[in-house]
Amino acid sequence: MQCIQWKTNDDGYITVAGAGVSAALISLFVAIAWQAGSVVAREQAQIAADLSAVAGAYSFARGDPPDTACAVAEQVAELNNSTLLTCTFHGEDLTVSVNVRGKEAHAKAGPL
Repeated sequence: MQCIQWKTNDDGYITVAGAGVSAALISLFVAIAWQAGSVVAREQAQIAADLSAVAGAYSFARGDPPDTACAVAEQVAELNNSTLLTCTFHGEDLTVSVNVRGKEAHAKAGPL
């Protein structure tokens, strides 16, 4: 009867371990990059909403009708790479909602 001898040295184990560690680190960096992109989009949406609300409220305070003020707010939102979702007036206050890459933000502006 023949006896099968198994290879007993550990040559090449570091390659497998290195590949596993590399895969884990790459996964971690991808998750961090995705989360950072989400935070950046949320901040850009809030900035675009704030600027749009102030621009629309300023236009309304100058005497423009609400439709024109909302058009100004929409133009400012587009200049900030966002989409104006809503533009409503409550008295002299303008409330807007914008969207940037799936992140929504709201802002309100009016006279002091």
